Amino acid sequence: MSEETITTIREAEAKYRGIFENAIEGIYQSTPDGQYLMVNPALARMYGYQDTEEMLHGVQDIQNQIYVDPSFRARFQQEIESAGAVHGLEYQVRRRDGGVLWISETARVVRDSSGAARYYEGFIEDITARKDAESEKARMEKEALHLQKMDAIGTLAGGMAHDFNNVLCAILGYTELALLDPQIKGPSRENLELALRSAERAGALIKRILTFARPIDSEKRPIQVTPLVKEAVKLLQATLPSSVEILLTINTESDVVLADPTELHQIIMNLGVNAKHALSEKGGQLRYAVDVAEIDEPTAARWKVPHGSYVHLTVSDNGHGMTREVRERIFDPFFTTKPVGRGTGLGLTFVHKFVTRSHGYIYVVSEPGHGAAFHLYFPKSAEPPAPVLPDKNQALRGHREQILVVDDEVVLLSMLQQRLRKMNYRVITRADSLDAIETLRADPKKFDLVLTDHTMPGLQGADLAEQLGDIRPDLPVILMTGLSVPPDLSHSKYAARRRVVAKPVDFVQLSVRLRELLDK
Repeated sequence: MSEETITTIREAEAKYRGIFENAIEGIYQSTPDGQYLMVNPALARMYGYQDTEEMLHGVQDIQNQIYVDPSFRARFQQEIESAGAVHGLEYQVRRRDGGVLWISETARVVRDSSGAARYYEGFIEDITARKDAESEKARMEKEALHLQKMDAIGTLAGGMAHDFNNVLCAILGYTELALLDPQIKGPSRENLELALRSAERAGALIKRILTFARPIDSEKRPIQVTPLVKEAVKLLQATLPSSVEILLTINTESDVVLADPTELHQIIMNLGVNAKHALSEKGGQLRYAVDVAEIDEPTAARWKVPHGSYVHLTVSDNGHGMTREVRERIFDPFFTTKPVGRGTGLGLTFVHKFVTRSHGYIYVVSEPGHGAAFHLYFPKSAEPPAPVLPDKNQALRGHREQILVVDDEVVLLSMLQQRLRKMNYRVITRADSLDAIETLRADPKKFDLVLTDHTMPGLQGADLAEQLGDIRPDLPVILMTGLSVPPDLSHSKYAARRRVVAKPVDFVQLSVRLRELLDK
């Protein structure tokens, strides 16, 4: 070989060595069984090694040391062996310090004269930044879709709120009337009290639905978890088939959390109903457990909650379980695996929303055929439980004042008349706004106050109040409304003599409003 040829070869080697050493992308050669033959400095730095020698000595098993998912190595080998090359294959690798990278690999197989693979060689690009950007974009798109769905919930709920609250108003009112009868005792009274509490929670829930797409302040107070779980179990037992057994395990007496009682009860009930559907075909066990857990700092940072003591509520079943795809979507609004007519897809959405609003954390463990377990963590409160709210039936009594009640729902008129009479008022009812105007015009001094629904055909309550004021300016008027946004009476010339109460009517609150106006 001539001196000139040797010089040319050396120049070529130096040229390609320079490209190899100074390339921005990672370059390698490796054996099919998983050992590096050669790596360039860029690849060594990418994988967290000081230099190429350290990487060549430190990595003896590419499959288990480099691949985050070792089984992906088999896919890589299958593709490169069958096609002779791979182009832009994306997967995750592990750095020396344990960190994870996304890479894109383009490689080929080099064979000997017999066709057997001698080694693989290729280029590796770090695409972690691109993957993170794609993930963030997907997260933002999902969040935007979530907000759109929340707006849809608000619109849907707003349209149904009035009728729903009218129904609840009747249920609550007649149940309270029944409980005022001292002859109702024993199991009948207990059943009515349970029905009353459930109806009250339904009223609170519709308020939550109305404001679900907007941030609101929950009525949080220190509350024990166990009594609410016991109450939920009692309600569920009345609806579950005999093939479903409910087990309750209480491992702590220190179970006070700061939460909205209505929301916490809804969480417990929704998870129970969800498990019931998973067990409905062949039965099984629904298990509730309450204990205390300590969340350390690394776990708290991962969950994005404060570290410390938590009340741990577990709701589990041995039903059909969930696939990973279903598990990842169970908290999405309107997502349901139930047949049409058997689920709204909102139950678990509320659970997630309420747990988060209580500064808690929830995660789910489930596999097909192995049931599901919902683990909920609520920050433990050092405060004692808040006192039980006063009896709903202890309303302020009237002094035989005459009240005109106006509502287009006849069933509500009857209930309101009975309830107000129990509160020591005299009551006359009208089912039409124009009829109410004529009744007052016939004898303006006959009534001490008007109680009217706001949403009525013909003339709405706010307009009725204005016309009544034109007939008698000093007449107090209270508007009842089941709408999410109450009427604004601040611009009325009679505003000082006007009040608004929400449906379903809280008669304790109504009694306070009545005395505010009548005692002036």
